[in-house]
Amino acid sequence: MAPRHAQSLGNNSDRQKELLADLEALFFAKGFRTITVDEIAAQLKCSKRTLYEIAPSKQELFVLVIETWLDRIRHLGWQGALQHDDPKQRVMAYLEPGVIESRPASRQFLADLQSYRPALALLEAHQTQRTNVLMEIVEDGIRRGKFKAFHSALVAEIFLAAVNRINEPSMLERSGVGFSQAFEELFQILTTGLFQNSGD
Repeated sequence: MAPRHAQSLGNNSDRQKELLADLEALFFAKGFRTITVDEIAAQLKCSKRTLYEIAPSKQELFVLVIETWLDRIRHLGWQGALQHDDPKQRVMAYLEPGVIESRPASRQFLADLQSYRPALALLEAHQTQRTNVLMEIVEDGIRRGKFKAFHSALVAEIFLAAVNRINEPSMLERSGVGFSQAFEELFQILTTGLFQNSGD
């Protein structure tokens, strides 16, 4: 269930939305466990009261940032997929925002997310939703003869797992490739085995 403060986010002032964006950047860089509310207020140049008007605790501020970030990924992915009819382009358009929107996330942020159950629960629900949508795109491609008839749930899980790995700086460093090149080559590797051979 979404936090109650998140349900009214659309009614927040422009200043609160700006602070939430700044808070996301701060948490992405530092995580949330070691930083205090006083330090957050100082870095965002606002009062603690202003922060507590957004969410009643540091932990709930972190959860709200996670929720907003994941909602944005799903929205951008869905909107991107709707721009295309070709299943191959739809898959790429759907996956790309997840990579781009996650790039600023530091190892500390990801560690804090994984170790804080309320935030991790949001991520798990997010991944389930993303997998379901990706399955629908893959199944559409299979029906239209664009994709080979692999198990759509397995394909979706493999795609998302591979995309998640691209977000890990250590993987890119070991591979010796940049972010954009890694995403493009990953997509080509995956789709070479997925699409039907044709003269198109």
